[in-house]
Amino acid sequence: MSKLIHLSNERGVSELGWLHSRFSFSFAEYHNHDRMGFGALRVINDDIIKAGTGFGMHPHRDMEIITIVTKGALEHKDSEGNHGIIHAGEIQYMSAGTGVYHSEHATQESDTELFQIWIYPNRFGYKPCYEQRDFRFLVDKKGWHTLVSGDGIDHSIRIRQDATIRIARLREGEALTLPSLCPGCGFLLLVMSGKLSLNEIILNLRDEIQITDNSEDVVNAIEDSEILLFEVPKYQ
Repeated sequence: MSKLIHLSNERGVSELGWLHSRFSFSFAEYHNHDRMGFGALRVINDDIIKAGTGFGMHPHRDMEIITIVTKGALEHKDSEGNHGIIHAGEIQYMSAGTGVYHSEHATQESDTELFQIWIYPNRFGYKPCYEQRDFRFLVDKKGWHTLVSGDGIDHSIRIRQDATIRIARLREGEALTLPSLCPGCGFLLLVMSGKLSLNEIILNLRDEIQITDNSEDVVNAIEDSEILLFEVPKYQ
């Protein structure tokens, strides 16, 4: 099947009081053998963290971890000595490499909303690294904009995988054609906000669609909308 829709209300759910999570793929206590990832893309978690709370120090290794903060601010500390505050509109990248411990807490001022994304790396045995980047200057710019890539194109954050994350913001009535799909890759389109159509398919808030063919696909904004577009190798 060249297109597969995953509706928002079909995601995994976790409610811990201080943490409200929706899982696109199997994670923690949520397991769905049909939702184990999409090629090199392993995790998309849609999290709300209560102000002043968060994740204590815990380990990761051999994973590319990208955090997109959409509301509030997140404080990061890790065993490599990195410490930063990631605000809404900023992106954090941590390559866990051979192993790293880190903590993430919402700041005291407000709840923090974010997407946490895990991508399998294409090489191993590397020292962990950390970066954060401010992308708020893209808010009013038209078209697709690259946030993360394997080659650092267009001043994007360079990760250890031939994967790309793009963002686009459309006003009601605007249309945008999807980029050409690289050989061996697939698209996953996530509606961050708003409502749109992809050809004749209606997608609402937090709906996703996976695309594995290189057809001429056009998104049309039914409402003001914000979109994340993942392009990843179909197999790890």
